[in-house]
Amino acid sequence: MAGPDDGVQSWFDGLSYKTKRQLVRDLKDIAEGLRQDIDSAAPEKSGKLKSTITVRRKRNDLDLEVVAGGDATTKELRAGSGVQYDYALASEFGTAHEPAQPWFYSTYRARREDVRQQIEDAVADAISRG
Repeated sequence: MAGPDDGVQSWFDGLSYKTKRQLVRDLKDIAEGLRQDIDSAAPEKSGKLKSTITVRRKRNDLDLEVVAGGDATTKELRAGSGVQYDYALASEFGTAHEPAQPWFYSTYRARREDVRQQIEDAVADAISRG
C-alpha cells in the first residue's frame, strides 16, 4: 500500500541531481540547526548524552530526524536487575526518584513552526529551480 509520503518521494526522485543535492543540503542544515538547539538545552553531566544528539538520514531519502540517546546512554537500572533504561529518556521525562528535565521535546516544540517554515521555503526554492 502506498503511503502519504510516496508522492513527495516521487517528486524528489524526479528532480535534477543538482536541485536534489541542494534541497538535501538545505534540509540537512535545517535539521542541524535544530540539533544544535537541542544540544544546547540538554543537561550535561558527563557529556555522553550530548554526544548522542545527531541528525540521521537514509540514503536517497528526504526523511531526516534528530535523535538522542540509544546504546551510549542505556544502562542497567540496578546492578544485576537485568532491567535496562535509557537515561536520555529518564532526564527528559523524569523517574520516580528524579524530576523531569525536559530538553529534547520542549526545544523541538519551541522551534517547530520555524522549522516548518524553513522546510517550506527550501521546498519552494527547489520547485522554482525545477
